Amino acid sequence: MLNKSVLVLPIALLALVEEGRADAIPVEPGLWEMTSTISMPMMPQPQVSTVSECIEKGEFSMEDIATDDMDPNCVFETSQVDGATMGWSFECPVEGGKSRGDWTATSHGDRVEGGGKLTMDMQGQTMEMTMSWVGKRIGDCP
Repeated sequence: MLNKSVLVLPIALLALVEEGRADAIPVEPGLWEMTSTISMPMMPQPQVSTVSECIEKGEFSMEDIATDDMDPNCVFETSQVDGATMGWSFECPVEGGKSRGDWTATSHGDRVEGGGKLTMDMQGQTMEMTMSWVGKRIGDCP
């Protein structure tokens, strides 16, 4: 079974850029609906999750991450910030091992899309999952 941090990971990671940098991808402020799809070999079908979030700034950046859901021992690295597209990777400790992910996201102002691959090595076994997500601005924040 997947834990909460794995399920919110795509949404939280969508906001990542290297800490302390001004780089970000542009988005229209407002209420956003984000849908993530997670696929793993051990699941009979993809798992889809949709959340709504109020984005108050005109960009996604490190400040947008809910740090309560992220392990402080994770290491993040931005590999690309090119206009409306960014790529990044991370490595985090997990019980009995570590996880590593490589991601990309592209903004079209009022919608975003992205995806990546997560590999978890735990107690001598490797588990991989792929994730994709789409987001769209659905109106003004309440």
